[in-house]
Amino acid sequence: MEILINHCPVRWQAIHNSQAIAIDIEQRQITYHQLDNLLVNLQARLIVHINKKEEKLAINSASIRLVCIASNSLELLLLQLLCIRLGWLFCPLNPRFTDAEIAQRLAILNSDYCWVADDSIHLHFKTVNIDFSLLEKETIEDNELTDITINSEQPCNIIFTSGSSGFPKAIIHHYENHFFSALGSQTLIPLNQYDHNLLSLPLFHIGGYATVIRTMIAGACIHLTSSNLNVLMLQKRKITHLSLVSTQLIRLLNDPLFKAKECAIKHILLGGSTFSDSLLTSLANRGFYYHLSYGCTEMASQVATSNNSSNLQILPYREVKIRNNEIYLRGKTRLYGYFQNNHIIVIDPKEWIRIGDTGKLDNNYLHVLGRKDRQFISGGENIQPEEIERICLQYRSVEKVYVYPIKDQQYGQRIAIFIEFVENKRTHFEQQVQMLKEYLTTQLTRFKQPDVYLAWPEITNQQNLKVPKAAFMAQLKQQKLI
Repeated sequence: MEILINHCPVRWQAIHNSQAIAIDIEQRQITYHQLDNLLVNLQARLIVHINKKEEKLAINSASIRLVCIASNSLELLLLQLLCIRLGWLFCPLNPRFTDAEIAQRLAILNSDYCWVADDSIHLHFKTVNIDFSLLEKETIEDNELTDITINSEQPCNIIFTSGSSGFPKAIIHHYENHFFSALGSQTLIPLNQYDHNLLSLPLFHIGGYATVIRTMIAGACIHLTSSNLNVLMLQKRKITHLSLVSTQLIRLLNDPLFKAKECAIKHILLGGSTFSDSLLTSLANRGFYYHLSYGCTEMASQVATSNNSSNLQILPYREVKIRNNEIYLRGKTRLYGYFQNNHIIVIDPKEWIRIGDTGKLDNNYLHVLGRKDRQFISGGENIQPEEIERICLQYRSVEKVYVYPIKDQQYGQRIAIFIEFVENKRTHFEQQVQMLKEYLTTQLTRFKQPDVYLAWPEITNQQNLKVPKAAFMAQLKQQKLI
C-alpha cells in the first residue's frame, strides 16, 4: 500500500484516486473526491453544533466521544470516517439493543454527544441533530487538495465487546491498530482500487468497522445496501470481497445460482462462529475461495486467517503465544486501551492480553480449541464444548450445533446439544438425531457424548452475529434442565 500511516485515508484517496468510486449505495455512486467534500461539510456543521456546548473545541481532542445509534448507512459511515480525521472517538451502538442496554453503555461512555438515526426507536437518547441533506447542497472552493495528516496513535473509536460472558468492555483503538490490521489482512486477501467490498457486517461490530478501513486504505469501493443479502444483488454490484457469518452463508448457499462462475467474488471471509464441513465443502465445490478467520475486538478484527482451508495462519503485525493452553495476544493491532470511569486506561504496548480462548501453536499456525469459560466438569472429567461441536460439524447433515451444560444429580453436569440439520424438517428431527448419535459413538468417548438433543431455536433477528445463548437458556429453563 502506498498510503502513509499518518495521512487521512479519504483525503489521500481524494488526491491520488479522486474519480474512483468510494461508496456505492442504492444506485448512487460517490467518488473519493465527493466523499472528501461530504466530510469537509459535515465537519463544519458538527463543529458549529458542538461549539454550542464547548467554549473551546480542540479539533484533535479525544474528549469528544460521538455516540452513534444506527444501522449501517451513509450517514453512519461518514461519522466513522470523520472521527478518524478529527481524532474524535467514534462510539457505535447496536440499534437493536433495548433501552436498558443502551443506557448501560451510555453510562460508561458519559458523553454529551449522541446521534441517533431518524428511524430509530431510541430517538429519546438523541442530543446531536445533523441535517445530512444539507451536506449535498453545501459547496467548498475547488482548490487543489492538500494532505491532511493525522496522529495515528490518537484514539479513534470505542467498540464494545458483546458482554456475553459478563459486563461489556469499552475497547479503544487508535488508527494505527486499524492500519496494520488492514496491511496484515492484505497478505492473504488482496484488495485493490478496482475491487468492490460489501459492508455485510454492522459498524458497531469490529468486523464491519475493519471492512470500511481496509477498503478506504486500498482505495476500493465499499457497497452499502438496505436490501437483504442475495445472489442477484452480489451479481449486479459485481462484489469481489465478502465477509459472512454462518447464517448469511447458509442463506446464500440455498440459492443454486450462488456459484463462483456466476459472480465476481474473489474472496469470502468467514467469521463469528464455527463453520461446518458441509458448508465449506459446498463453498469449495461451487468454486469459491474462502478464508476462515479467528479474531476479536481487542485485536482490531483478524488475528489468524486460513487460505482456502481450515489452517489458521497468524497474520503479520500480530503476535500469539500459548501459556497453560491459553491464547495470549499482542502486536501492532492490539487495542490501545479501555474506557473506564470516564478515563482512557492505556495498556502498555508490550503487554500480552488474553481473551479467554484456549489453543495450540504449530509454527505460524494457530489451532483454536475453545473458550476457557465454556469448559465444565462432568463426573470429574473436563468437557470442552467446542471439541464436541467440531466433531458434530464434521457430520454431513449437521449445519449448526451448540453445546450447553445441564444439571445432573449423579454427575453434577451433563451435556445438552442444540442442533440444526441441513434438511431442517422438524418431523424428521428424531430420526436425524438417532443417526447422529450412532456417528458420535464412533467419534467421542462415552462421557463426551450428549445426553439431551434439542432443535435449534427459530431466531427472527437475522443480524445476530453470535449464537443465540439467551434463546438456548430460555428453552433449557422451560424444560427445567438448568
